[in-house]
Amino acid sequence: MNVLGISGLGVDPAACLVRDGKLVAMAQEERFNRLKGSFGLLPQKATLFCLEFAELTLDEIDSIVFSWDVYRYKFQMPYFFLKTYLERAPKFQAGSFMPTLAELLKYRPANVKNAIASMLRQSGLKGKIPPIEFIPHHLAHAASAFYFSGFDKSHILVIDGSGEDKCTTVFKGDGLELKEEKSFKIPNSLGWFYQSITEFLGFLPNMHEGKTMALASYGKYDKEIFSSLRKMISCDGKGDYRYDASYSFLGKHVNGKVFSEKMETLLKNKRGYLGPIEQAHKDIAFAGQKILEEIAISLVKSISGLAGYNGNICLSGGIAQNCKMNGTIAGLNYVNNIFIPPAPNDAGAALGAALYFSKTKGYGQKLRTEHAQWGPEFSNSKIEAMLNGLKIKYEKHNQIEEVTAKLLEKDKIVGWFQGRMEIGPRALGARSILANPQKNWMKDKVNLIKNRESWRPFSPSLLYEDREEYLDKPKDSPFMALAFEVPEKIKLKIPSAVHIDNTARAHLVKKEVSPRYWRLINEFKKLTSTPALLNTSFNIQGEPIVCTPQEALKTFAASKIDYLVMEDFLIYR
Repeated sequence: MNVLGISGLGVDPAACLVRDGKLVAMAQEERFNRLKGSFGLLPQKATLFCLEFAELTLDEIDSIVFSWDVYRYKFQMPYFFLKTYLERAPKFQAGSFMPTLAELLKYRPANVKNAIASMLRQSGLKGKIPPIEFIPHHLAHAASAFYFSGFDKSHILVIDGSGEDKCTTVFKGDGLELKEEKSFKIPNSLGWFYQSITEFLGFLPNMHEGKTMALASYGKYDKEIFSSLRKMISCDGKGDYRYDASYSFLGKHVNGKVFSEKMETLLKNKRGYLGPIEQAHKDIAFAGQKILEEIAISLVKSISGLAGYNGNICLSGGIAQNCKMNGTIAGLNYVNNIFIPPAPNDAGAALGAALYFSKTKGYGQKLRTEHAQWGPEFSNSKIEAMLNGLKIKYEKHNQIEEVTAKLLEKDKIVGWFQGRMEIGPRALGARSILANPQKNWMKDKVNLIKNRESWRPFSPSLLYEDREEYLDKPKDSPFMALAFEVPEKIKLKIPSAVHIDNTARAHLVKKEVSPRYWRLINEFKKLTSTPALLNTSFNIQGEPIVCTPQEALKTFAASKIDYLVMEDFLIYR
């Protein structure tokens, strides 16, 4: 049975192909159309890739599954939103209802089905349109985590902006079954809360939340700011919280699309886009991150008291991209094992929808997935033909890992392009920019190359065998989703890959999972005694991660990366 899973019309559209319950191919639309985030689109080019990779025609697809329960938008969601607005009538502005009305219309079943059919035809695909099925958004998120975790049993915590009427949901996974145990409905959205802070700090919501998380480490406790934010959001410490959305989507908007005039009056220190970052902005980020972590801890603590809790936790949803929060949860003494999928955001919901639907048809699979490389790949012969056609000088090496390790040891910065492209927001050794983590100044140099803010951190790709020495209480982290405390002596060894708060968002590399990347790091270890590399995504700020060899060459040519390695080929200036 061939199932095409898609997410779209919102943030980060993606497509995947699941055959008999097993993932065959997956990619995000932004990697093909080169539009960061591709907000509001459907995954047209990603769909084409999945079908071409699997060598299937549209007639061979049994079902298309969309990661949103659009049937709720016929009657239930209009009633829910009207009731929500009327209950908060004294607090909200009438104009704030118009974006909601647009969303209600966009997600009506007929409109979504027509949009998907149009996307397929515009892609040039012939044949009959397969049946289009719909899976609740948070259920898709939960499936994307649990079915990839390898856990027989686990609780799953989904946190995002919203999925239909829900914004935080707790599921219990047992075998192939997923049962919802608790949920929080709009407007009690932690995603809205964090988006509001992100935009208030002059960053782009639904895109730059990672900047808010990074900036938080430069802030400090400010009683007045904490007091103000607690007027926006409250938590009882027992797994219950409330968010006053009149500070965001239910309020009057003057300077922000997410944060309201009421939030601006409350905090007073709004930063303009590209404006200077003052201490107050750092302290707001610190408070927002701290409160998010407090609520997340409260939720997980309440989960630990549920029947059948066995110490296993899966996290998914957009907020599960917050590696600082994830690391805090992983360190709790009542969390034995934690799993975050490589794409916990809406892109990953496409996969969860396809996996869950396959399960309902008798093709359920439980897998422990430790790699994220499900996208396009390019052979040596294709890369060499392209280089020759462009008359670009290159060298071919049978032991490219040894050659690259020597360049990195000499403080050269290398674009590393290998195998199938990763899914998710992190580069994991397939489309990476690599550097020597031993030099403190290297962080500034790489940030300059990527045109990023100087205060943003980088992560280490670390040999799995050396995790105990380099990280405090490490948990398995194949997808760079957890921030770990780093011993002081280790910070001195890899200063450019450790954040100012003494944490590292480590990517643990196993030989059996990523053999070539493991060999590269191991060769670097032989030269330097350091089993880690500074690893960041192969892109310039504002652009998606490169997908093709041509895009890798373009980014290489437009930047000050010293060398480009694509499969067995070394390209130099």
